[in-house]
Amino acid sequence: MFRKILVPIAITAEKAQTDRALEAAVGLSQQHQSELQVMTVLPGFGSPWVAGYFPKAEMEKIRDDVYQQLRQIVQDAVPDDLKVKLKVVDGTPYKRILDESERIGADLIVIPSHSHNAMERVLLGSVAARVVERSRVSVLVIRPH
Repeated sequence: MFRKILVPIAITAEKAQTDRALEAAVGLSQQHQSELQVMTVLPGFGSPWVAGYFPKAEMEKIRDDVYQQLRQIVQDAVPDDLKVKLKVVDGTPYKRILDESERIGADLIVIPSHSHNAMERVLLGSVAARVVERSRVSVLVIRPH
C-alpha cells in the first residue's frame, strides 16, 4: 500500500518524539516493504537575508553538520536492512516537506507533532498542522505522550 514514506524530523526536537515517529515509520516500512526518506529542514538558510550574514563555505559546513546529525539519528533508529534516503533542505518547513513529498512521490508522510503552548501555535503555527491541511497524501501525525 505504501511504497515511499517521508519522515520529516527536526534535528533540535525532543529525541523521544523523533524516535516515536521513526519507530512508526520503520514499522510501516517493514510491513509494506517501503522505502523511507528522512528529511530535515533548515528554516531560512536559503533566504538572501540569511545568506548575506554567512559565507557560502560556512553555510555548507552547517548543512554538512546537520546531515551528519540526521545520519546518526537514522543509524540509531532504522534497521540496516531497510532502504532509507536522507535529505537536508532549507526553506519554510511545511512548504519544503510538501515539495519533497511531491518530488519523491510519497504515499505517506509520518510527522512528529511537538508540544506547543497556545501562544506559540497562534504566532508560529504548527508545521504538522499545515502539512496535514495541504498534503495530497495521507499524513500520520505522531503525538507526544
